[in-house]
This record gives sequence, C-alpha cells and structure tokens, in this order.
Amino acid sequence: MRTLIFDIWGEWGHFRKYYSTSSPLTFSVLPPTAAYGILGAVLGLSKENNMYLTQLKEAHTRIGVGLIHPVKKIMFGLNLINTKGNVWVPKQRREGARTQIRTEFLKDARFRLFVAMDDEALYNKLVSHIKQHKTYYTVSLGLSELLANFQFVDEIDGHWKKSTGEPVEMHTVVPLSLIRHKGVRLQPGKRYKKERLPLDMNDVRIVSAYEECLFDMNGQTIEADVAHYYEGTGNNGTIYRYVFLNERISESVVQQGEVL
Repeated sequence: MRTLIFDIWGEWGHFRKYYSTSSPLTFSVLPPTAAYGILGAVLGLSKENNMYLTQLKEAHTRIGVGLIHPVKKIMFGLNLINTKGNVWVPKQRREGARTQIRTEFLKDARFRLFVAMDDEALYNKLVSHIKQHKTYYTVSLGLSELLANFQFVDEIDGHWKKSTGEPVEMHTVVPLSLIRHKGVRLQPGKRYKKERLPLDMNDVRIVSAYEECLFDMNGQTIEADVAHYYEGTGNNGTIYRYVFLNERISESVVQQGEVL
C-alpha cells in the first residue's frame, strides 16, 4: 500500500476535547477527524455540505498520526466578542458584549501524518501538492487562527504485518485495543499516556467512534506488541511501522455513536 508521510507543525494548536465546554481543553494529539480537514484544504475539496468528508471517505482515506515534538500545553484567556448580532449577549458592559474564555493550547506542536487512499488519482494529487508545498486553502492546527506549515517526508510501500509476539518500534499513536496483553516494552525517559481520541466521523461531522490510544508525551516512538500494523522502508533506509487509526472503523461494522 502506497503511503504518504509528511510533517505538519505550528506554534500553536487546539483540538477541542468533546467534554470540555466552558474552558475548552485540547487533545494532545492531532486526531484523524481534524486531519480530514487538513487533507481537504490541501486538495481543495469543497466544504459545502461537507463534500470534502464525503470525497475522502469514498476514497477510503486512512490516517495514522505520530508525534515529533514533546507535548506542551498552555492555558490562557481568549477575549471573545459577539459577532452574530444580538443572538447571544453574555453581559452588557460599558465596553460592549464580550466575554473571556480560558482555553488550553498546544505549544510548538509537530505531528507526522501517514496517509493512504484507494483513489489513486486523488492520492497522486495529494502527494504532488505536499511535495510542492501547495494548498488550495490555508491549513491550520485545529482553529483557523492557528496557522500551520507542512513538509514532505517520504513515500513508502507499506506491507501489512501480523504480530510476532514481540514488541516492535511504532512510529504512530497506537489504539490500546491493538496492543496485546502486557505488550508494551517500557523504556526509561519516556512518558506514556493514553488518551481517548475521536477516530472517525460521519458526513455531517458527527463523531462516530472514539478509542483510547497510547503514545509517548516526549514525542518519541514506543515499542509495543501490536496485533497488526504496516511496515515500509523509506528512501534513507528508515523502517516505518504504523497503524491507521481510522482503518478498523471504516472496515468494521460500527454503529453510529458506538464507543469501542
């Protein structure tokens, strides 16, 4: 399976956790649901009626995500103003309708995306645009104000692998359900964390599945005995091992709203 690898980074990022309302918190990792929007921006797919989602799903887009930089989070206040007339006015002050919301952000975030598609034409277009550093719309890390940059890393031919019973080095976040019992080889200097991430959403942007995933907060690889994964060799000889976070969702029978 041809797999595109590219990095995306920015000074700030915010991927809002679904359960945080008054003081928004951010996921530590760029979730696949946000990656759909980034790919749509690069490819120039229409946002009208969420057509970009429909097209990417019809192409059977698979997304894996790795961390490159350590996870750093900072909380500060955002001054929000009412831009929708008098539909919502929090409190009338002398300065006008405004409110301050404490919001959590990622600082100096950098992620590595692994992307594969069944639609060869769309995939080739994506590879071409990433190599040329070309987009149709501005890419960002979660919010439109948090601009992002990106860079082509490699394109590999990934092969499906089955667990040999021994931990292997993984370059992406790994769902806990794929890790075998006591299958993580703990290493000094790493900060392991599991986080419940949104893995997929339907055509009307409703998240359809979440799953707890494991990663290193220092942005390094982890070693785990994974039930199955993909492996491919880059141009510089680097062996990449990765999983597509949304692959099992798209290929298994999962009812809308089900939590795995």
